[in-house]
Amino acid sequence: MRSRIATAAVAASLVAGLVAGLAACSTTSKAPAGGAPAGPSASSSTTAPGGGATSSAPVVPVAASSSATTAESGASGAQGTSAFTPAQLETMRAKVAAVYGQGYTTATSHYEQPDINRQELAADFTDKATMDALFGTGAIGSNRPMDCGTAKYNGIVLGAVQASGIAATIPVALYENSKAGAAEITVIVDPASGVIKSVACGGAPKPADFPGVAPLAGYYGAMASGNTAVLNDKSDPYFTRAFATWKPTATDYDVATCSQYVPDRWAVALTGTSPAASTWDFGPGAVSTLPNRSDPAAPTGLYASLAVDLGAAKIARVSCYTNPLPADPAHPATSVNRLMETYRLAADQKSLGVDPQAAIRSAFVSDAAFTTAWNSTGTVPLLCSSTVPGSVETADNSTGTTSGSKITFSMATWRQWHPDNPGQELSKFTLVVDASTLKIVSITCTK
Repeated sequence: MRSRIATAAVAASLVAGLVAGLAACSTTSKAPAGGAPAGPSASSSTTAPGGGATSSAPVVPVAASSSATTAESGASGAQGTSAFTPAQLETMRAKVAAVYGQGYTTATSHYEQPDINRQELAADFTDKATMDALFGTGAIGSNRPMDCGTAKYNGIVLGAVQASGIAATIPVALYENSKAGAAEITVIVDPASGVIKSVACGGAPKPADFPGVAPLAGYYGAMASGNTAVLNDKSDPYFTRAFATWKPTATDYDVATCSQYVPDRWAVALTGTSPAASTWDFGPGAVSTLPNRSDPAAPTGLYASLAVDLGAAKIARVSCYTNPLPADPAHPATSVNRLMETYRLAADQKSLGVDPQAAIRSAFVSDAAFTTAWNSTGTVPLLCSSTVPGSVETADNSTGTTSGSKITFSMATWRQWHPDNPGQELSKFTLVVDASTLKIVSITCTK
């Protein structure tokens, strides 16, 4: 692997919340210097969905208390997802990813195999009977009915959510490194809560259900297997030229994994396609849907996003921590830091096709408030800076000042990660939020 990335900056950045998953490490990892590491060309032996046929008959039991049937995964899926809100879609994808993430079975080189979190599982199934019938009651490594015969896997791919009567279905393919399992799995979930109702095992994974997954499986599968020949290939064949040559402003994480480590596991969930590209949510490891009470800044769900250029069959960008947690009135400073860091990362990837306005417009109390702030806060709007900074956070670890229905924060940016270093700030500004919703009322530059 490439040289270890400096850890001090990331350890400090945990305070901001968005990089809670990048805890300081002592293991070997890829450094972002010299461009994103990548793997062999798309014509290599990477296996995309479509191999090995199996019986299409559903073979996974459905708990008696579940009202869903395996027939729900049929033609009604063509109804699409227009009836679902973005929050429902995110919840459904996160819960399915979280459950399969509990069952990762391939040996790991960097982390100890975690214990099964039954509290997490209980939150992701309709009831205990369904959980026991589908996930099973054995230890990690057990033959789980919901795995549909895939003995080992360290990669999870979720296709697009589809409407299916009173439920919704999600196609799933499990990967061991770069190779898909023999069966496509159909997971039936409740759209309102996202919980899993039943699972059906089908035939070979259908490429049409997972458009654009080949370069993702190729690169992240090689990453999970620790294939140094792939990870250190400087020709970057898994990435578009624009992304391979792009350098982030901050240098305390690897651009292809949003991490300091080389993660041993990966999960992606298809969020949308166009004739030119497919977009995916991404998580470099296990997924959680339950907030961590001891660390409210820790991300839940699939918190990063990917884009694949379908024409080139290459990864066009990896946008880290673009799916922040909902506003948390109990931790307003954490929420503000998380929100502004999400926007900073979007601004940093504008040249790769990310829309910074879309990343933060809905976080304002009104369009008028957004327009005023956007037009009056510097070359890089909302950050009061002439260039994209490397970090943004409340100044001096401020928790904000509450007056009536508003909370005012003193904010600062730095070229890299230098919080609380007086005189080294790139910019300073005042940010006011509504105390109940934590939506932004105004931003005013002070330096």
